[in-house]
Amino acid sequence: MIRIGIIGMGIRGTMFADTIGQNQYAELAAFAEFNDSTREKAKACYQVTAYRDYRELIDKEKMDAVIVSTPDFLHKDAVICAANRGLHILCEKPFSTSSAECEEMAAAIEKNNVKCLVAFENHWNLPVVSAKNEIESGAIGNILNINGRLNDTLFVPTELLPWARKGSSVGWFLFPHMVDMISWLSGKIVASVYAVGTKKKLLSLGIDLYDSIQTILNYTDGTHSTICSSWVLPNSMPLIYDLKVEIIGTEGALYLDTNDQMLRKGTGSAYTHVHTLGTRINGLATGGANFMVHYFVDALRKNEVIEANEKAGLINTRIVEAIHRSLESGKVEELPAEQPYPGVTGINSPNLIG
Repeated sequence: MIRIGIIGMGIRGTMFADTIGQNQYAELAAFAEFNDSTREKAKACYQVTAYRDYRELIDKEKMDAVIVSTPDFLHKDAVICAANRGLHILCEKPFSTSSAECEEMAAAIEKNNVKCLVAFENHWNLPVVSAKNEIESGAIGNILNINGRLNDTLFVPTELLPWARKGSSVGWFLFPHMVDMISWLSGKIVASVYAVGTKKKLLSLGIDLYDSIQTILNYTDGTHSTICSSWVLPNSMPLIYDLKVEIIGTEGALYLDTNDQMLRKGTGSAYTHVHTLGTRINGLATGGANFMVHYFVDALRKNEVIEANEKAGLINTRIVEAIHRSLESGKVEELPAEQPYPGVTGINSPNLIG
């Protein structure tokens, strides 16, 4: 049995705990949560030992792995502490909001020979997996460009994430998903980026954060992709998020839209899209994040290589960090020479879906 601890029992931490409970090969060993109220609620729900300090969790509990589901900017110390204790790690995205921190984290992981999975859950998101399969089959030829947008409603930066204004941004919260997805689908290497952003709506609410960011990714092969993310959509939107991707190839194109999940509901108070990518079937949640946790457990018990790993996390953070630099400089920002994104070797690489 794989014994897993969780650091951070907010929305994601509890989702991870629920998924561990559905896996026949894993069990929740204990958890750490700094917020007293959140900790007590989770303790009553999961009936395991609860710690305030993650270091106590790591020092006192017998575990095989930990999941780090703290805010974007608070991953480094927990990851390094876990790695130094020989624990495998599932770390929320972004791996860190600093490439220097990512380098320290990756060094600790590699020094201690532990496995790390960064939570790029679109590798297990059914529509994205289907797009990956189509690309790998050669159905659309060579990829020319990918244009994507991932937006959230205003609820996210103002209510869902109380820590957003302390060390995050629409770029750090949403771009890691998009940069990873596009890198995974295309296998291309980013050479430089250029970004622009808008600050109006959130500023009017007293929050000094970008409403939206748009960026161009320039690849070493002379092709390009674009990403746009905003988190000020009206709260009346049919879903809290809106993910759309256009993939154009030499022989065809793919169009992905997860805002329309095939079931729509109209009532006297609202019109919504029912969230079907995660529906429970036979008691089991079927979302990308849930499949990701099961993959992590399988990788540990079978001693398999993890591809969405610390190296992918480091490359991802370097790209998103460069996007933020471009926002401030107003210039094209160059990326260091990189190897291909871990797990892909080009559009005709073997199917690597977990």
